[in-house]
Amino acid sequence: MTNVLQRKRSLSELEFYANAIRIRVEVTRLMTRERIVPKKYRLILAVPTIATAKAMIDNIATAESFYRNTAHGVIWRKHYLTLAIGNCYGLAQDIQVLKDSGIGAHDLDEFKELADMIEREIALLRGVKKSTRITGKSDVVERIAMARAQLAELEELQASELG
Repeated sequence: MTNVLQRKRSLSELEFYANAIRIRVEVTRLMTRERIVPKKYRLILAVPTIATAKAMIDNIATAESFYRNTAHGVIWRKHYLTLAIGNCYGLAQDIQVLKDSGIGAHDLDEFKELADMIEREIALLRGVKKSTRITGKSDVVERIAMARAQLAELEELQASELG
């Protein structure tokens, strides 16, 4: 138990990653239960849903691999966070199809917790995406000057290759 007061606690920096792992575990648990997805439907329904959960984790991990000290890193980080959000919507659709198909015995309470986790994950990922900015000590003017210097170097290199 922590000594931090409940009202002073905040989300951990990687709460979205921990929640995504819980979603993947829950999706795998549900999709491998005979009562929910009979074996003859697993290839059609369960495998793509589990693959979507894995893709969500992969996109989050890839987004985390880009450091936010350059515009390039920020753009790619936001790109992969957007893909992870899309994976969340895909999971929600897969669960909806399973529920609506009438295949297997479904108790809506089994999917309620997963739906809540997916909803929370979308909110967390949107928050992370919105707060992703370039980090570092240099301001915008310095970054533009550095970019111009890099551009000049590239133009000089190109000129030397052509001439």
